[in-house]
Amino acid sequence: MRYTAKGIHNRHFELVDSTETAMGKLDYTSWFSTKAEVLLPNGDKYEIGKSNIWHTMLHMTKDGAEKCTMKYNWKAQIIITMEGGTTYMLKPKGFFHSTYVLMNEQEQEIITLHPDFQWAKLSFNYAIETNDNYTEGNDPVMLLLLLYCTNHMKQMQSGAV
Repeated sequence: MRYTAKGIHNRHFELVDSTETAMGKLDYTSWFSTKAEVLLPNGDKYEIGKSNIWHTMLHMTKDGAEKCTMKYNWKAQIIITMEGGTTYMLKPKGFFHSTYVLMNEQEQEIITLHPDFQWAKLSFNYAIETNDNYTEGNDPVMLLLLLYCTNHMKQMQSGAV
């Protein structure tokens, strides 16, 4: 399946499917912030923020309950551990890190994010491709979480955090 995340000033992102149906939003609280909210059309709200002072460990909560943790490793990858214990790895791909890939524990590619910088808007849009054999690709919370992680990786690499 294909999705698009449309960015506005790199603070607000809207996730839409191939028919332009809104799937959810990722909103940052301020510029260069690690705090963000994932908002779904049904009213569900998730909060994302840092867990340590170095910004190398993050977490996502819903109604105060932790849903997942995200931790940097020494290979510039983010290890995502879900509430039930399932682990994923998000890593940059390509010489210039032009693509980001989510892999499962068996190292199979599940979701691919392709950033596209929009000079006129000074913001990124993302083309997202999912492997239809995995349910994670149909979960808007997972897709918006990956969008957050990708943005965070780019900030960490540029030293903006």
